[in-house]
Amino acid sequence: MQTGRLFSTKKIFLISISTFKLLCIGVLLTALLWVIKSSHQEPTRTYIRINGLQDIRISSTEYPYFSYLVDNPHSTIFKGKQLFYETASPITHMPPYDYYTLTFLYEEEEQILLHYSPALNKVYTMKYYVEPSSDLKEVLLEMTASYRQGASKHYGALLVWDEVDKIFPMYATARITDIYTRASFNVQRRKGSCHVDAQPLTAEDTAIMKKIYGGQWSWKRRGIIVEVRGYRIAASMHGMPHGGGKIADNNFPGHFCIHFLGSLIHGSGMDIRHHRELLKAAGKLPIDDF
Repeated sequence: MQTGRLFSTKKIFLISISTFKLLCIGVLLTALLWVIKSSHQEPTRTYIRINGLQDIRISSTEYPYFSYLVDNPHSTIFKGKQLFYETASPITHMPPYDYYTLTFLYEEEEQILLHYSPALNKVYTMKYYVEPSSDLKEVLLEMTASYRQGASKHYGALLVWDEVDKIFPMYATARITDIYTRASFNVQRRKGSCHVDAQPLTAEDTAIMKKIYGGQWSWKRRGIIVEVRGYRIAASMHGMPHGGGKIADNNFPGHFCIHFLGSLIHGSGMDIRHHRELLKAAGKLPIDDF
């Protein structure tokens, strides 16, 4: 009888160990399933709401001082669209490419901010790459196209002198727009091997140019946009008649100089003042008060 009791006690002890092992295995399996489920959760979906939307502001790294405001955020481009995105993968480093930033501004200072990189063809937030709905991708492309159109009307392209020399040949005419006053006048290229020597085309053009300079001729550099043969080119001019002039009756005693990226002055050096002004005309520096 005594031996039987000992055997019974030993048997109960063995069953407790087995049960404990099973419990441990169950806990581990439950934890593993939770980890697997967490790593395969459905992507978080964020909707671009139209209700309460006040403004949409677009900026870019290409034109850091130009911000475009969508005129009517409730326009037909949003009508009937499914505007949402889902999180994809975390961003470890911000993509080192030119990109657009689109900020959707709502009431009570709420905002949704998205970046779009044309080079990568990716949309992302500050932390995640996201998968936009087809409707949202279409709207983003349409709004960035509007931004580019607005920027191209405001700034000129940075073209090097060797290109400009062919686009703006001798005796060709061009339209000049001052970036500070937005006043415009017409000129003709007459000379210049490392920059353009130009003259106002008419007496009226001369009067506009002189008004841009406050009614007094000056060597001071000013950023300008040169429109010639379908191009809009960033440039810089000074406002002092010098040397010879060949256009009769334009009331301009000589010519003036227009510099482009890579242009040189008569002493074969680059003029830093012209360079700064043409960078302003290209949108790479802020256009401050003249």
